[in-house]
Formats: sequence, C-alpha cells, structure tokens
Amino acid sequence: MSMNKTLLSLIAASVISAACSPSVFANESQEYHDADPRNSNFRAAVFASDAGELKLLAGGGASGLTSDISQTIGFAEYYTQSNNARVRAAHFDRFGGAYMDLYRLDDAAGMYTAGYMLPLESDDGTLFFPSLNYTYIDFKTADLSELANSSMAGSPLSVSGFSVSDSDIQQTLKGNDAHLGSVNLYAVHPWNETHFSVFNVNLGSSYSGVDMQVANIMWVQGIKTHVADKTINIMLEVKYDAMKIQTEKSNLSDGEERSEEVTVSVGVDYRF
Repeated sequence: MSMNKTLLSLIAASVISAACSPSVFANESQEYHDADPRNSNFRAAVFASDAGELKLLAGGGASGLTSDISQTIGFAEYYTQSNNARVRAAHFDRFGGAYMDLYRLDDAAGMYTAGYMLPLESDDGTLFFPSLNYTYIDFKTADLSELANSSMAGSPLSVSGFSVSDSDIQQTLKGNDAHLGSVNLYAVHPWNETHFSVFNVNLGSSYSGVDMQVANIMWVQGIKTHVADKTINIMLEVKYDAMKIQTEKSNLSDGEERSEEVTVSVGVDYRF
C-alpha cells in the first residue's frame, strides 16, 4: 500500500514551526528588528498562498521577566483550508533562547518540538540564529486510514471492497510515531531602514520510530511601511519543503515515499 502523498506534504510543510561565519554575539541593547525572533511586540498577520489558503497569525510577549534583557514571546497560527493549527512560545535571555512548538496537523499527526537558539550578529548587521531541535511526531493512524479510504472512493479498489485500516497505516509506516533531531539556521539581513530579507533552512532526520528525513528552505523579502504611527510589513514568502519516508515494500510501493512542495505566499504583518 502506498503512503498517502497528502500526509507527506502536510508534515513536510510544517517541520517548519534554520553557512555563515558570525563574528559576535547579537547586541543585547539594540531595538529588535521586526523579523528578529526576539521581538516581543504584539502583532497580527495574514498570509495568502498560491493555493488560496490563508494563514492567520497573532501574538506578542513581554520583556524583562527574568532579567533586564529577557524577551518572552508567544503566538498562534491557523490555516483556513487544512484546519492546521500551531502554537509557539520562546524565552530569550543571556544564555540564548529556549522554545517550544506545538503543531496540530488535521487528520495527519501531532508534532511537538523543543529547541535551543543562539543569537549571533555579523559585522555587516546580519543576524544569525542557529538552533538545535528535537521533534516528536504522533501519527493519527485512524484518521489517516479514513483519509486513504476517502481518496479511493469510486476507484476499482473501493468497488471491490478493499479498505485501509489503521493497522495497515502502522504497518506501512513501520510505526505510529517518530523522534527527530534537526539543525536550523534562521538569518535576517536588513538592507536599509525599509527593506529586509529572511532566510531559513532546516535539515532533520529521525533516530527512532518511523524512518524519515526532512528538508525545508524559506526565503522572505519584506518591505517596512507605516500607517500613522503603526508599522506594517508587506512580505513575499517562498518555501520549499521535501520529505522522504521509508515504508514497507509492496506491489504498490518500492519502500520509499518522497514529497516535494513549493509554496509562494504574500502577507501583511501589522505591528501594534
């Protein structure tokens, strides 16, 4: 039985909730750029993808909870077509940043990530945030079996009475969960007071459970504008997501499933 491509695309696109030579620790006294993950200003944003899906985002935080330079941030995301939802929280202090990410992939999986991020800055003002992450993925095998059966509706297999059970999904995946380790690099380069670029690359692989590898690359080009005394960032985002899962070999599968997806989005980010 072939692994459902929808599952691969959903997970690959999310293993997002990071070659540089940074020279010094990021300036602790600076005012944080809007694209800096330490920025705790309240924000609301909406992004529209080339597939017509909207991503709604809102959040903010507080400074000075554990020291005079600490920043605590939290925000939530919701995707209108897939019904996926995400909650993120991070705390930055002199030691760097610790964060957690909870992602619900509707009818696919639950993902739980924890990581450590180190803020760095180069001489030209580019900000680098390398991080190490651990992710636990809990596959919703019952929901995935329903998804597989609905996708076969009307096909010869469905007419002949063939159906997919949650045990079939587990057998195909060779498990129902996965433990992944990944490295991430997030970078922000302000070109001037109004234009900036963001680059993110993530590479991960499982070491227990379902055998899988992921790769994600993101590029954002932003323009900072003002309406009255408020800041609005207009952004173009391009993402490439890839995933490979080792599955059980069968007449319909060679034992390896791959997924690749490119997503282009345009968004508006309002800063309070």
